[in-house]
Amino acid sequence: MSSPKREQRPPTARDVQRLETRRALAEHAIRLFHAQGFEQTTVEEIAAAAGVSTRTFFLHFPTKAAAAFPDHQERVDDFVARLSDGAPFVNPLSQLRSVLLAGFDSSSPSRISRYALLSKTPELRDEDARTDRDYEEAIAEFLQRHWGNEPEATVRANAIANAVIGVMRATLVAAGERGIDARAVTAEILGRMFGVPFDEPLHSM
Repeated sequence: MSSPKREQRPPTARDVQRLETRRALAEHAIRLFHAQGFEQTTVEEIAAAAGVSTRTFFLHFPTKAAAAFPDHQERVDDFVARLSDGAPFVNPLSQLRSVLLAGFDSSSPSRISRYALLSKTPELRDEDARTDRDYEEAIAEFLQRHWGNEPEATVRANAIANAVIGVMRATLVAAGERGIDARAVTAEILGRMFGVPFDEPLHSM
């Protein structure tokens, strides 16, 4: 049986305005980072470009780097919901692969552009690593719900979570820098990774 979905209230005009402001700040931040460099871009410039005050910027983002990841929590919440939206008898690795690949179909417009900045911006790489940990934890928790919480299953779940997020990061960075088809490359790599019985317990433990 699929997990029950929480009923969500319809967005208010204030919600819509807040979302539009957040997206505008992110788009201008990424544009300015590309145009003049991360270090050279100030929060004041980003806020002015979006037509808001510096105070408004900090109501939306705690740091300048965070502005490049405007939809992070929204995407993590959606990812967790998609992982859970399957029958209990489904192969968890097949479900994981399906959800990961579907995520490329709903990428935000700024996603590839953001990854193009990572190789030359340490602050954004650090922020990206922090956001990736949320996905890793979500994947590990999902697999452990199927496999249990014994030490062996925990090792397997965490190892797969780390490896999968590494694949996603590598392909998205390459897409930003070299224009590759990140979804196709990810699909092939995950197909090779999951071509062996990862769902079988480790014989060495």
